[in-house]
Amino acid sequence: MTQLAGLMYHEIADDPAASGFQRPGARNYRVTTRAFAAQLDAVAHGGASPALVTTVDFSHPGRHVLLTFDDGGKSALYASEELQRRGWPGHFFVVTGLLGARTFLDAAGVRELRTAGHLVGSHSHTHPDIFKSLSPARMADEWRISQDRLAQMLGEPCVAASVPGGDISPEVLQSADAAGFRYLFTSEPWLRPRRVGNCCVLGRYSLKAGIDAAQVGELARFRGWRRALLVRRVKVLLRDTFPHLYGRYVRRTTREEPAA
Repeated sequence: MTQLAGLMYHEIADDPAASGFQRPGARNYRVTTRAFAAQLDAVAHGGASPALVTTVDFSHPGRHVLLTFDDGGKSALYASEELQRRGWPGHFFVVTGLLGARTFLDAAGVRELRTAGHLVGSHSHTHPDIFKSLSPARMADEWRISQDRLAQMLGEPCVAASVPGGDISPEVLQSADAAGFRYLFTSEPWLRPRRVGNCCVLGRYSLKAGIDAAQVGELARFRGWRRALLVRRVKVLLRDTFPHLYGRYVRRTTREEPAA
């Protein structure tokens, strides 16, 4: 049985205004550089050597740790350097419609990530905050435009993506398969990969500000995932039970704040 412990980061930065989305909801997803270093040390002490999903042999039993970074904020280059120091690869998912914006990577930064040996994938083109609420045609456009831009930048097909906002549905998973992605990363803390058509659907644990390095080490040892899945299922149930309230919450927390 193949198990994949996907650890999801967003911004690694000490200055919140330096990288990524400038919105209230983004604050909880910023990890300081000191905390990030301690967490990587905890992963290493657990004996894990993070891998790229493209190198995993899914036909053989095994456990693998995958490090992922969403959004494509400028701090991705710092995260890349820290991984390189340890000889580790990572997965960086970028919002192509924001490339070149003040706090996001530009095309040169995206190419730098790929040159460093990391996988670069799509996090959609415009980052719709409730992706599953889109029509099938809009989902297809979000994936296609992002794929095309990354392929032009990197000179290779875009084979992987992560779901913006984290909310999934059967339609979301099917849209990724229809777009031709080989791998789709979600925000569901699953250890066992699932398959939708030709697309491998992978789970992740979202690491937020304030998480203890020891807990990250435990996750990298494949401990604590059942509890994480239970907590996630309760959150999803509440969102689905009160969609209007959830929509209001998302709109309030995703309003961009003015630059300082």
